[in-house]
Amino acid sequence: MLVLTRRINESIMIGDDIVITILAVDGDKAKLGIEAPRDVAILREELYSAVQEQNLAAIRFGGSTPPESIEKLREILSEREKAED
Repeated sequence: MLVLTRRINESIMIGDDIVITILAVDGDKAKLGIEAPRDVAILREELYSAVQEQNLAAIRFGGSTPPESIEKLREILSEREKAED
């Protein structure tokens, strides 16, 4: 893992067309701005994991999603909404 230190308004380049900029730091939270092509999916890790679980469940259960997977996704989205307030 590459570890970098950046200050507010400083950026990190990933490849030629992805820019991550530190917008603000408040305690133990950092607000990031991400510029990337529209065809690049950008998800928080926990949401990405939930989507992957949904995809695997869909394959295993022939297209139907188990209720516990749906509930887990709801919890993650609810936590995200609370964190944004």
